[in-house]
Amino acid sequence: MDYYLQPDGPDGFEIMAECLSLGCITIMAIAMGSKSKLERFDTLTYGRFLVLILYILSWTFSVFAIVIVSTNNHNIVSCTMGILICACCYAMTKIVLYAWLIERVHLVSDFRCSRFDSSQYRFHMILLCPYVGIFILMIIFRNNYLLEDGTCIIGLQNISSIPLMVRNILLNLYLTYLFVKPLLNSTFTQTQRNWRQTRLYKLTRRTVVASIVCLLVSLANILTLAIAQGRERGLMCLSMCTADVTINVITIHWVRWTGSRCGRG
Repeated sequence: MDYYLQPDGPDGFEIMAECLSLGCITIMAIAMGSKSKLERFDTLTYGRFLVLILYILSWTFSVFAIVIVSTNNHNIVSCTMGILICACCYAMTKIVLYAWLIERVHLVSDFRCSRFDSSQYRFHMILLCPYVGIFILMIIFRNNYLLEDGTCIIGLQNISSIPLMVRNILLNLYLTYLFVKPLLNSTFTQTQRNWRQTRLYKLTRRTVVASIVCLLVSLANILTLAIAQGRERGLMCLSMCTADVTINVITIHWVRWTGSRCGRG
């Protein structure tokens, strides 16, 4: 019995998960550093503030994830912390990401009005409110336990993972439609054809790509969790969430970096 209680050391999957987390932490640190060195608090806009918050939350989640991956086997406290960190930090990164996409929709479709003077913007912010209920479901209906050999198993039960997946899909598709709509309309009138030459049009196209990438990555992650019926090895769940937030950061950084380059041009 003592053989099972005492871990011999990290296995191959744990080493790969730690290497993945280290790589993701490095990528996000580089992105956050390159972004923050160009910003000043007196010129920090709401959209740029959301991007910085997204970087910080994603980096923080990845740091917690690598610590938990290294300690969750044979440790029920670390195993429990793993799913709670996933529910808290991962959910917060998604909320900030969608808030940024909503901000981009406002810039594209209703930028002449201030944010809270725009009924569309207020409606979109209300669409984020159900995430509070989903977050509560994620906390209550979760799985976290140790197998007999000490392996940590974590995940979300279907009652919480399915609403999260459906919510992400519908909101992503809706926001993507709002970005695609002006792009399609840009071929019909001379004014819209002139708009195609502007920086805003180019940023809109890149934001469409970002929205689609975020949709596919989130769908793959949550669908895998649902197929596993909320019972994944802790390091697998944390590694997939780490890769998810890292891809989102890379995508948003690409949109912002190319946008800044266009602005300098």
